[in-house]
This record gives sequence, structure tokens and C-alpha cells, in this order.
Amino acid sequence: MASQTRTSLGFALTGILGVLIGALIVACGSGKLLGTADSPTASVAAAASLRGVVNPDLEQRIISAVKQAEPSVVLIKSTVHGVQQYPFGNDPFFKQFFGQGNGAQPYTAHASGSGFIYKHDGDTAYIATNAHVVWKADNIEVLLSNGRKFPGTVVGKDIQDDLALVKITGSDLPAALPIGDSKALQQGEFVLAIGEPVELQNSVSFGIVANVDRQGIAAGGQDGIPAIHYSDLIQITTPINPGNSGGPLITDTGEVVGINAVVDSGAQNIGFAVPMHNAAPILADIHSGKYIAATHPFIGVQMAALDQRWRNYLNYSGKTGVLVAAVVAGSPADQSGLQQGDVIQQINRETVNSPDDVTKMIKAMKVGEKVALVVWRQGSVQPVDVTLGDENNYSIPQG
Repeated sequence: MASQTRTSLGFALTGILGVLIGALIVACGSGKLLGTADSPTASVAAAASLRGVVNPDLEQRIISAVKQAEPSVVLIKSTVHGVQQYPFGNDPFFKQFFGQGNGAQPYTAHASGSGFIYKHDGDTAYIATNAHVVWKADNIEVLLSNGRKFPGTVVGKDIQDDLALVKITGSDLPAALPIGDSKALQQGEFVLAIGEPVELQNSVSFGIVANVDRQGIAAGGQDGIPAIHYSDLIQITTPINPGNSGGPLITDTGEVVGINAVVDSGAQNIGFAVPMHNAAPILADIHSGKYIAATHPFIGVQMAALDQRWRNYLNYSGKTGVLVAAVVAGSPADQSGLQQGDVIQQINRETVNSPDDVTKMIKAMKVGEKVALVVWRQGSVQPVDVTLGDENNYSIPQG
């Protein structure tokens, strides 16, 4: 019995000793035993471990860049008045595709985008933005970050470059933003987008350069905006949204290296900006009055893909082709006799299967060049020759 008591007492003493040693180790590790828990060095080290690898110098540069740039970033509100075209008028079958209409209906549309002060000339400030932000707008209002409002006037634009310059006049306007060297951008470099997504003014987002020379990006082709085929874009992970268009893409030093233009709606954080080494010369020419918009070959039709309902309606049995849904009045297509309901089967002996096929083929040609079409119309096939015009010379209907 005494032996058992001594054994139990030994286990107890061993346990207590273990607890005391463990407490001593913990106390030494935390600095409590030495009375250093409140020392500045210990506090800074703890804070650094919580913040991870964030460079405080980078963070301060970003904050400074935003403060510098934000007053010069503007919200652009545009109003468009026009006529909505409804191919095939009141046809009941057509209404399943495009809704109610009697051939043409007047409408008013409102849109918003962003821009930034690019240059000053006395009390006049010139604002760089995307052409699609002010496309066909007959009324423009510019709002500064401090709430001041000004009527805006489009100085010039080119929809295929997707660049425009808008001017406002007033006293004490914000400074023009400095322009950086977009050719020096590298993959992985930090960039910021400042703009007005869905009219949430003074919004900032942060990301990196994903690619410095992205080719083959297309946008537009709806809401009255022609299809835009960009030749050279900066791909970014910086989140941009509707309304960010036209706003500046800046570095962590506050220099503008791009104009935010396109977002991939089917993905997350894939956006694109027009690089300033392409935009700056065009904006400078617009400002000086020397700029002549590049000609853009134009046929003058609104197109629709042929699905089974259209095939049944038209009694069309062909396997290829693109439907002519509407013809722009006075356009080359109109002058050549193309009609609503025609099916374009070939262009210059090449088969077409989608509206995008037609757009790409026409874009690759020149204004004044003749295009040989093969057109199906009400059961018969016939050739139609069209001489391409310049899109800049035509008022394109909406819809």
C-alpha cells in the first residue's frame, strides 16, 4: 500500500513538473516572462506578421496616386435621341424576336461612362474617353468628383479606334493627368482603374497587367454602336464594369498608361484598355484640329443569324447564309437593291455563316471597293454588287 502511494505521488510530481516547464517555455516564447510584451519592437513584429508581405511603400504610392488622379477623373452622361428600327414592321412573327413596333419608333436613351482631363487650354479642359461612351450622343453632361457639372461638347472621335475628346469650359478645373510610357509596361506590373462604374462615382480598383499586347478583341455591334475590332490592347486583372469605359488606367506613380475600354462579361477580372502609346497621337491630332477619322468600309445592313424559326418563316432550306434584317437608308446596300429578308450566302465567292463573318470580311476591304454578293431572295438566287462606303458618312439607325 505504501509502495502504491509512493508511485502515485511520483506520477503527480512528474505531471506538475511538466506543467511548470511547459508554462515556462510558453512564457519565454511570448516574452511575458521577460516583461517585453509591451515593447515597441515586439508590437511592430506582431503587426508585420499579420499584414503579410504588403510593402508599406507600395501602399503609400497607391494612396498618393489615387489622391492625385481622382479629381481629374469625370463622369460622362450622354443622351441619344433617335429612331428604333423594326425590320418587317408589324409582322407578328417578327415581334417574337424584336418586340412590338410599327417599322420605326422614336426613342430616348441614356448612358454613362468615364473620362479624364487630358489637356488644358486656358479655361477649357479636354477630356479623353472612349468613342462608344459618346457615340451618337446629342447631349452630354460632365460631372467632376466634387459635384460640379458642365455641358460637354465632342471635339472629335473615331469609333474604330474607340477614342474621343470632349471639352468643357469653366474656372478652376482640375489638372490634366500625366501620361506614362505604356510601351514600358510589363506583365505582372500593378495598375489601377479609376472611374464611375454604374454611376458609383470615385471608384478605384486594383490589379496587374496580364498581357501587354492582346490582339483580336471585338466589342460593340449592338445598341447602335458599330462592331469595334481592337488591334492592340492591354489586358488587365483590374476589375472594371459598365461605366468604367473611358476612365484612366494608371500606374502606382499616378501616370496614365491606358484608357479602360472593354470587359469580358463571361469571365471574372478580365478587362482591356487602349494603350496610351496608341491613343496619345490620335488625341493630340483631335485637339489640334488636324485629325481626320480613318475611313471604315461600310455596306449598310443590320444582320441576324439564321435559326430554325427564321428558316421556317422564310421557307429557306439553305445550310449557310446571314439574314438581312434591315437596310440603312441611302447606304451602299440600299443603293444596290438589297432588301429586308434577303439572305447573303456568299461574299466574293466565300461562304458566310454568321453576321461576324460578314463584318470581318468587309472590315478587311477598302472604301470604294466593289463587293460581289450572292443573295437568296424569295426562292431565287441572284448576284448583287455593292460598292463599299465610309461608315463615318452615314447615320446608323439604332436597334
